[in-house]
Amino acid sequence: MNQGALQLNLNHKIVYEDLESLSIYKRVNEELRAFSGSLEHCLILKGEELINSYLLQAFYNKLVKKNKCIFISLLNATNFEILKNLESFDFIFIDSFNSSLENKDGELNLFNLYNFSKINLKKLILSENTSIKSESLLPDLRSRLKANLEISIPLLNDLDKKYLIKLELKKRGLSINDSCLEFIMSRSSRNLESLLALVDKLDRLSLERKKNISITLIKELIE
Repeated sequence: MNQGALQLNLNHKIVYEDLESLSIYKRVNEELRAFSGSLEHCLILKGEELINSYLLQAFYNKLVKKNKCIFISLLNATNFEILKNLESFDFIFIDSFNSSLENKDGELNLFNLYNFSKINLKKLILSENTSIKSESLLPDLRSRLKANLEISIPLLNDLDKKYLIKLELKKRGLSINDSCLEFIMSRSSRNLESLLALVDKLDRLSLERKKNISITLIKELIE
């Protein structure tokens, strides 16, 4: 099974409780908890940038402690057989689920999984990849997806993005001061994917140069 979700080096565990400092946390947490305790069987996370996938991984890491869970990423998937034989799991997390749309096998397997989860009271949590504009060609699947519970993930503000930069660097044993954070936010793209990609580059460059993160080091990567 493909356990990765992001096209970045986020190999460090995304801990759900670490997200409590985000401005979106309270509302999203309430909605996720409500879904977990409800009779609803399918939830779709809809949002911008990587925060969709980030939250999905965090939610998985929270629930897997006490439940039978599986995390599957369909990002760039070509074989959709991974959507089969999931009977032993109570929570099924699928990142970039819309990668399966407009693919005959992908849609059929997702449709069957959807029906299976409903009949057997399994929880299916789907995360949408907003860079993929495909829509299901299978009418029954399309109608089911549109009829389900959705959580619209709000955009992150600059404080949220700074927090995630610090958090991801901390997992790598690195620290960053406020001046460096302000420099990044004023000179680099504020797209979350770009910012987290910069974290990876800073990690590698800092290790290569054996230096702490500084504005000088950052300039090498964004100017």
